[in-house]
Amino acid sequence: MKNENKPAVGVAIIVVKNGKILIGQDLRKGDVFGVPGGYLENLESLKDCAIREVSEEAGIICKEPILVSVYDFYRTDKDKTYVTIGMKCDYVSGEPRDLESEKRFNWDWYKPEEALRLNLFPPDKILIERFLSGIIYK
Repeated sequence: MKNENKPAVGVAIIVVKNGKILIGQDLRKGDVFGVPGGYLENLESLKDCAIREVSEEAGIICKEPILVSVYDFYRTDKDKTYVTIGMKCDYVSGEPRDLESEKRFNWDWYKPEEALRLNLFPPDKILIERFLSGIIYK
């Protein structure tokens, strides 16, 4: 199997502050919204990846990542299989900033139920639903 066709492992993170979660806008996918996230790097733990991605994308410091969801899916537009590990982190400090505006920007805090009414990236919608339900894998 060629490297470009091997499944990719992503980490998506729900950051919780006062009962709200951090959501950003992503114009690359046609005005879609989602949580911070990115790819797991070689020799990096899932927890370290979660903390790094939130800091890199939105300037938020978070702690204590825990597993919320495991979701596998196939993207026909990229001809690639993905596994998304969904984590939940507690907010520590920082104000949302658009640090990687070529990816997600316009970060803000939403009640989870409000976030579910947005045009969410499908894996992130499933992550939020599982966060609310307690179902990790289905």
